[in-house]
Amino acid sequence: MVDRAGEAVPAGHEAVLRWARDTGLVTGEHEERRLARMRLTILASGALPGGDLADVVLTAQWAAFICCLDDHIDRRDLGMAARDLEQLTAPLRRVLASDVDLREVTGRHARVLADLFARTAAGMSAAWRRRLVQDYTDFLDATEQEVTIRQSATQLTTDAYVRLRRRTITVLPMLTVLERTGHAPLPEDLPPELEAGLAALRRAGADIAGWVNDLASACDDATVGQDNLVTLIARGDGCDTSTARRRVSARITQRQKDFRITAGELRETCTLPPDEAAELGAYVTQVERYVTASLTWMARTNRYAADATRVRDRMQSGGSARDDQRRCHVVGCVTA
Repeated sequence: MVDRAGEAVPAGHEAVLRWARDTGLVTGEHEERRLARMRLTILASGALPGGDLADVVLTAQWAAFICCLDDHIDRRDLGMAARDLEQLTAPLRRVLASDVDLREVTGRHARVLADLFARTAAGMSAAWRRRLVQDYTDFLDATEQEVTIRQSATQLTTDAYVRLRRRTITVLPMLTVLERTGHAPLPEDLPPELEAGLAALRRAGADIAGWVNDLASACDDATVGQDNLVTLIARGDGCDTSTARRRVSARITQRQKDFRITAGELRETCTLPPDEAAELGAYVTQVERYVTASLTWMARTNRYAADATRVRDRMQSGGSARDDQRRCHVVGCVTA
C-alpha cells in the first residue's frame, strides 16, 4: 500500500505521463504539458485513498484517456461536425464490440482504449465487462447525439438536457472502472429495488459533477453558442444569468441531498447476506469517494475551483440545502 500524500501522486504522475507518451495518447510537448497540468493522479488517489500505486495509475490513465479524447474533439472542432466525429468514434466502438488483437486496432485513441480495456478487464466477470462496454458505448452515443442536436440548432428542454448531460460527463464509465481499481465490484443478481437504488445513486453522482462543470463553464459555452444548464435555466425561467447561476447552485444542493439519502438508504435497508451486504457497502463508499475526489481535483487544479470547493466541502460536512443557500454565491467565469 502507498501513502496517498507521499508516493502515490508524484510517482503516479510520472508513470501516467510516460505511459501517455509511449502509447501515443499525447504527441508533442504541447499535449504533454497540457496533460501534466491536469494532475490526474490527484483525482485517482483521492478516489482510492491508501490504494496500491498500480490501481491509482490505472485509474489516472483512464481519466487521461477520457480528458485527452475530449480535448482532441474540442481542438479539432469535431464537436460540431458529426461525420468527422463518427470517424473518430467508429474505431473505439470496434474495440468495445469484441476482443480485439491490439495489433489490428487502428487509430491512436482506439489503441489506447484497447490497451486500457484489456488491462482493466483482466480477472473481472463477464457481467462487469458488459457494464463497462455499455457505459462507454452510451457515452459515445450521447456525444454523437449532442453533435446532431447542435448541428440542427435544436433547443432541448431542461429535463432532456439533464438526461443527455449525465451521459456525456463520463462519470458512469469511470465508476465501473473503479469497481476494478477500487476492488469494490458490484454483487451480481441483486434484487430490483437495490438495482434501482444503485442506478439512482450513479445518476445523482453524474449530475453533481456535470452541473458543477456547467456552472463554471457557462461563459465559455455561451461564447461559442452552446447551451448548458445555466443558459437553459435562464431561457426557460426568463431570468438573467446571475439568477440562473443561483438556481443551478440550488439544484446542485438538492441533488447532493438526493445522493446522500440514496446512499444511506442503500446501506440501511439492505437485506443481503452479510458478505454481499459488505460488497454493496464498499461499492456505495467507492461512488461517494469518486464524486468527492472529482470536486477536490477540480478545486486543486483550478478547474472550476470556486464551485468545486464549495460543493465538495458541503458533501464532506453534510451541510443542508438551507445551509448552502445561505453560503451560495455567484462566481465568475473560470476557464480550464
